[in-house]
Amino acid sequence: MEELSYRWFSLFYLTLGTILITGSVYLWIRKSYVVSYLIAASESEKPPRFFVNSLKYLLLFTIPCLIFSFFPFSWPELIFSVWCFIIIYTSGQMLAYWKHTAVAIKENKEVLPRRINFISANMLSIGIIMFLLYYFLQTRAVG
Repeated sequence: MEELSYRWFSLFYLTLGTILITGSVYLWIRKSYVVSYLIAASESEKPPRFFVNSLKYLLLFTIPCLIFSFFPFSWPELIFSVWCFIIIYTSGQMLAYWKHTAVAIKENKEVLPRRINFISANMLSIGIIMFLLYYFLQTRAVG
């Protein structure tokens, strides 16, 4: 079970880090497209499928993370799993109350590019943290 846990977190850290860094670069480069997408999505009564599916898959992959963090017990992996659940919960609340979120998007159109820059910078830093967690996992497994 320890080997499966090690492989799971290795794959998850690398994949999530790559997705976050690539996504942050995409947000930064295509900022005007993302702003227009959010404004168009705010006209809909339902949240965008992309956001719902992203949260659904993050939840799907976070559940095994929580389980594997106990075999062997590892504080960094447990904290990472709980952090993922907090992100899922807070993002899910924004999607659950999409009518209010859409109104906020419409009312704050002028600050969306600045917010997207902030989100992009956060995604980049969290992606780097994922690679650091991967490195920490590798050095802990070897030593």
